[in-house]
Amino acid sequence: MGEGEPGSVERSGERTSGSDSAAAWLTLLGARALVVLAAGVMAGGFLGWRAGLLVATLVALTYVLLATVAPRLRAPYGRGRLLRGLQRRGYHVIPGGMARHLAVGPGGVYLLETRVWRHALSRGEGNWWIGAEPAERAVERIAAHAARIERLLGLPDMWAGVSVVPLITVAGPLPEPVMRSGTVVVARPRAAVRHILGRPRVLDEEEVEAIARGASERSPEL
Repeated sequence: MGEGEPGSVERSGERTSGSDSAAAWLTLLGARALVVLAAGVMAGGFLGWRAGLLVATLVALTYVLLATVAPRLRAPYGRGRLLRGLQRRGYHVIPGGMARHLAVGPGGVYLLETRVWRHALSRGEGNWWIGAEPAERAVERIAAHAARIERLLGLPDMWAGVSVVPLITVAGPLPEPVMRSGTVVVARPRAAVRHILGRPRVLDEEEVEAIARGASERSPEL
């Protein structure tokens, strides 16, 4: 990676279709049902059927509570600071799929990959890794997704020279504050904010509003 690059990078992070989402939801539901069943059977085998039933009920209740409460919780500290820091400086932050956000402001348009901000960037066996995933795959995925959003918003046609810059936030020490792999920027949340806010102005207020409005209208597709 240039500027201390982590490596190159999974296929397109394009948004899945409705059928794919439904299949993923059913798979998750099935996996949780198996966990509930397994917990109940194990407890029942050791402590009797009443204990098994109680454990299975508690596990199922935990999943229900997580599904109900988690969406109402504030964003994690690192990610929340990143988003609020940008909003305070004139950036519009539009939520996308898979815990990604699109930030539109004076310094341009950024696709923020915030799912892995707790994962450390490391080097091992000749490759860079983000958590347990090869950095190359993560970079390829978000780069392809950023290119798709550019086309979706019509940036190349309406705002010449303005592109969607993919940015992955990670945890842990980095060889350099900001690292690059092709068009993708990799940084910790605080350094990511400094990097974005340090970019020269490329959009005026009206352009920022127009792009942000278009992105908000297409947010289900981001």
